[in-house]
Amino acid sequence: MKKATGTTKTRRLTLEQIKERKPTKRHLDQIAALAALPDDQIDTSDIPEITAKTGWIRNPLYRPVTRSITIRLNAPDIAVAQALAKSKGTPYQTYIKQLLHSALERELSTTQR
Repeated sequence: MKKATGTTKTRRLTLEQIKERKPTKRHLDQIAALAALPDDQIDTSDIPEITAKTGWIRNPLYRPVTRSITIRLNAPDIAVAQALAKSKGTPYQTYIKQLLHSALERELSTTQR
């Protein structure tokens, strides 16, 4: 094994340069060799088991895919949502979206038990 010399050369690439890079023949051969391996021959002993999802945080850059829809709601419900959203300093459509999301998550967790 070679000893590390004191100097290392760091090469900085832009995102465009990274996107335009093509895999070398050696990399393509390595990928092909890995793809040819059966699953039972892949060593996963160095990968820890996922036992619980506590402490996980969502990537702050993650934005879920959204779709624009039209939905009819009762006028009194909209008025209540607008008043509650105003008291929280949130746009009412965002407030309704948050309510719907939390209700769906709660419903999903109760049906999966």
